[in-house]
This record gives sequence, C-alpha cells and structure tokens, in this order.
Amino acid sequence: MAKRTRGKEIKGKKTKDEPRCIIYLYTEGTTERIYLEHFANRSYNVEIVPVDPDSHTDAYGIVKFAKQHIDNVGLDLKLGDRGYCVFDSDPKSNTKIKETFDLLFGYKEKGLSFVFSNPSFEVWFALHFGDVPHNLSAEKMKKHVKKHIKEKYPRYSETTDIYDFLADKQCEALKRSKILHKAQKNAYDTVYSHECNPYTNIFEFIDYVNEIKEKYRK
Repeated sequence: MAKRTRGKEIKGKKTKDEPRCIIYLYTEGTTERIYLEHFANRSYNVEIVPVDPDSHTDAYGIVKFAKQHIDNVGLDLKLGDRGYCVFDSDPKSNTKIKETFDLLFGYKEKGLSFVFSNPSFEVWFALHFGDVPHNLSAEKMKKHVKKHIKEKYPRYSETTDIYDFLADKQCEALKRSKILHKAQKNAYDTVYSHECNPYTNIFEFIDYVNEIKEKYRK
C-alpha cells in the first residue's frame, strides 16, 4: 500500500489544502465504528478512517493487522496521526488479552493506541445515564443500555446509530468514565484485563480528538 501525500494544490490558488490529522480505526464490530466515525471534523482537520481488519475478529489479530497497516501507510505523528484498535474483553474470543496489550504497548511510540471496554463497548453508552452496574455480561450490558433508550429506539440493535441521542450527555459520561477508571485502577492490578468489569478507556480517545481540534482552532 502506497504512503499518502499530505496537502493538495487548489487550482487557481497558491496555497495548499491544510493537511489533516488522520485517525485509523481497527474495530471488532459495527457498533464501535458507527459511533466513533462521528468524531471526524473537517473544520478542525480530524479525519476518521475505518480500516477493515480483514479476517481478524479477535483483539490479538486486529492489533497484529494494525501494526502492519500503519507501517505500510505511514503516520505523521507530528501532525497528530494515530491508529486505534477498538476491542472488548470477551474472554471467549480474546483469550490472548495480556499478549494483545504487550503488542500494543510495544508500538505506542509509533502511534498505535486502543479503546478497550469490559464487558463491551456499551459500557460507554451506559455511562451517559449514570453509574454502571458491576460484573454484567456483554448481553446484560446491552439490555441495560436498551432499557434507557427504548422509548427513543424501541428496536435498538448494535447497528443503531445513537450518537446524536447521546451527544448532550457526553460531558457527564466523560466525567463518569474517568471516575470509573480511577476507582478500577485502585481495585485491580491492571484495568486491561478480563476481571476489571466494568471499564472503558474511551475518554482517552475523545480527549485526544479534542486536543487535536484545539490545536487547529488556534
């Protein structure tokens, strides 16, 4: 895969288009991709690019794929480029959870990061409505979320786009996610495990996107 060029000449002008920060997403499922794509913002030069991780559906395989992909396309770290692997705990499919994080941390300096949720990405949705019950299964977490949005989306499923519905509650959800992170960090040896339930570090992704927006606002 060829590396992309930055900036493009505008016909009739001496300037170039402002190069955009590109964030590549490597997701396990559709729910995460649908939601996270909303953080693209051309006004502040943030482009979100979902990348199909081919046949890889487990976290370990997705991370291996992501490492190869960012090596191929090239990331401009000074501009703010990043790659984000997005996956859940799921002890059935993600049996190599420790090895997965070892791979990720080994590529951090090259711009590879992650959004990890336990038991599922729906933890983030649930935080928009209050504190999240502990130790729910992924299925029960989805039912917990549906209970809060069934009036608006009676046929809610994993492919339902609820970003706009949640938008005005996002600030409170961010606060709760950071409080949860601190609490779980004190309770567990590591928050990046099957045992630390509930958990999500999506606040790191959102804070980073907002940081990029502020950079281009100036």
